[in-house]
Parts: sequence; structure tokens; C-alpha cells
Amino acid sequence: MTVVIGAGASGVLTAVALAARPGGPVTVVESAPDVGRGVAYATTDYGHLLNSRTETMSLYADRPGHFLEWCRERGLYCGPAGYAPRTTYGRYLGEALENLGRGSGGRVRIVRGRAVAVTGAGVTLADGRVLPAEDVVLALGHSPARTPDIDPWASGALDRIGRHDDVVLLGTGLTAVDVVVTLAGRGHLGRVTALSRHGLLPRVHVDPPPRVVASGVSGHTVSELIRQVRRAVPPHGEWRGVVDGLRPDVERLWTGMTVTEQDRFLRHVSRLWEVHRHRMAPPIGAQLRRRAREGRLEVIAGSIVAVGADGVSWVPRGGGPVVRTPGAVVDCRGPGAWVGSDDPLARQLAGAGLVSPDPHGLGYATTDDGQLVGTDGTVVPGLWTLGPVRRGSRYETTAIPEIRAQATAIAERVSSALMVA
Repeated sequence: MTVVIGAGASGVLTAVALAARPGGPVTVVESAPDVGRGVAYATTDYGHLLNSRTETMSLYADRPGHFLEWCRERGLYCGPAGYAPRTTYGRYLGEALENLGRGSGGRVRIVRGRAVAVTGAGVTLADGRVLPAEDVVLALGHSPARTPDIDPWASGALDRIGRHDDVVLLGTGLTAVDVVVTLAGRGHLGRVTALSRHGLLPRVHVDPPPRVVASGVSGHTVSELIRQVRRAVPPHGEWRGVVDGLRPDVERLWTGMTVTEQDRFLRHVSRLWEVHRHRMAPPIGAQLRRRAREGRLEVIAGSIVAVGADGVSWVPRGGGPVVRTPGAVVDCRGPGAWVGSDDPLARQLAGAGLVSPDPHGLGYATTDDGQLVGTDGTVVPGLWTLGPVRRGSRYETTAIPEIRAQATAIAERVSSALMVA
């Protein structure tokens, strides 16, 4: 039996991949009320759009138009180059998993509960049940927020913000964009200040999408990579096709660098890559530009000095005196790290020596095919992971196509081992 812990996007993709291959029973464990949602797709705000086009979001690599077909069958308008609401995609994922549970002859089942331990006997749930397992896949998704008291995804987190209140967002990434969109949808009239070290918002997709350009990048240092990428951008300056063409090469380029060079990339280049790689849907970009013109949104580059209940103190990028910006604070810097997390399962895995941090502390150390590496440096048989947990070892590992490929690799290994046995 294979037990998949988590029924967000990573868990659903793993279950789909396992069900497509010969093997034993598959149990998916989830504590949330709805499957398929995770953090990314649990939103109920229809203004939160996918930041990838409909045509790239299929669960099935051999059926690239599947999500588009699913939308049309349900009367939902989602053109191939459109951007569906994230809540719609969560429904798509959840329905796929529930259909597997109903239509796999009992091979795939969903168990409600919270996994708190992985042992030789299997997976232990918080209520004491033990699910026998030969293989366990940690489909954990993003780790819990680092500041739960001002986490924008906590239930009712933004209800405390009045219509005319000023707001300070810590971070200028896609989570900050989501908060701006939600506040705007509620008729918020106050001023929103978004603060981050670089002061960069995600760039915006263009329609029609540019032709993908194969960059031919092959450097092993950050300097080489930057030079080659800049040379690949055509004279008219349309960089999006080059960035999209780099996507299949990211894992090769990342693993081809030394840990020192990877650290250099994380310190100096990663934010530039993120804002160009993970772009906003055009309607969202237009909405933010409008709010900036109206004076309701300001993006600032600076370093945080102190965070209080009613504002933030910060120092401008490049130096200067400390500035205090009052307002209701929302932490949009993204999730924390599974390494050192207070989550009961994370604590048990670390205490049992079943996981070890990757060289950058972004997630867990893994082999090329997703097996976890224990604290003694050896591979833990039958324990796998995928998705955001592998960011330190693969870097580009949070989007559906990359997670889908990782799920396929795990399913192939698990299925092959069972057939040999």
C-alpha cells in the first residue's frame, strides 16, 4: 500500500500518477474539509486568478487540453489563453481525486485525518489510527505561515481591516497581489503600502503569448547565466519568451551549480527570476496599475526594522533614516520552512532522523527521483516527497507541470518496485 499525505495539488497529481500504473492500494490522507485545495486553491475569491494560462494546467501530460475541456463541459468560460479563477482549479483537482476514489475499483481511497507520524508500521493519524504503508509520499505543499496572527490565508484574517483603514503589506509577491485584489473587491478605500527588500511586483503576462525561445544557456556560475540570458533576449526586448524557454532547463542549471553559486543566486538573483517567471494575469496587472494611479497602492523597497500591531518601521533600500508607516499589517512574505517547523508531523520526521534539510534550508534533502535523505545521509527506503518541499534541491518545483513530472517519476519508481517484488 502507498499512503499519500496531503490532498492539495501535489497529492492529487501523485494519486493520479499512481492510479495510472499497476500497483497496490493508494490512500490519500487529508485533514481539510475539501480535497484538491491546499493553500493555493483554497481561496473562494473569484478575483484570484491562476498565473498560468488554462492550456498549461492539465492534470495529465498526455492530455494538455483536459482542464479546458473540463471547464467547457461545466459551462465555465476559460479560453486556452485565459486565466481561470484559482477556486475553479481547486474544484477541478478535488473532483479528479474524488472520481478516482469512486471509479478505481476501491484502489484509491480518501481518508480524513491529520498525519502526525511515519513509522515502520505506516502512517499514524492524530486520532490514533495507523494506516499500513510500504511507501509514503509527503505531498505537504507549502509550510505553515511564519506569522499566523497576521497570515492573510487564516480564516477571517482580512475582516479586521476597515474600508478606510491604511494597510501595510510585508512582501510584494503574488500573495500581496492577492490581498490587494481581495481588498479592492470589498470596496477598500484606504491606502495600501507594499514593502519588500527589492520593491518588485510580479511582471505581467501579455496576450497573445510570445513565441518561446530556446536560450541555449549552459553556464555553471550566476555571472555566466546572467550574461547568456541577456544575450538571448531579442533586440526588441521581449524577454518573456526567453524566460519561458528557460523553464525546462532550470533543474539542469540549478543542479549544475555548486552550493556556493546556488547561494549566490538565492541572495542576488532569485527575486529577479521570480518576478519574471511567475507573472500576473493581465486583468490583475491592470487592476494594480489603476490603484497605483489613484494613489491607493504604493510599492516600496526597504528593509524591515520592526513590526507592530499598527504599523511597520523600515529603512529605505540604499540607506537612510528609519521610516514608520502606520496601518494594519498583513504578512505576505509567503510560507515558512518545513525545516524546524512546529507542525507535529515535521517534528516527528526530524526527531526520527527521516528527513534532513537541503543545503539552503528551503526544504528537505532528496535524491534525484524524490526519495528523502535522512539525517545520517542515507536514503530512507519507501519515503518520498515532491513539490515545494524540494525547492532547495530543484528550485523550480512549485508549478503544476514540474510537480506533475515529479509525481510521474515517483509513481514509476513505486510501481516498478512492486512489480519486481
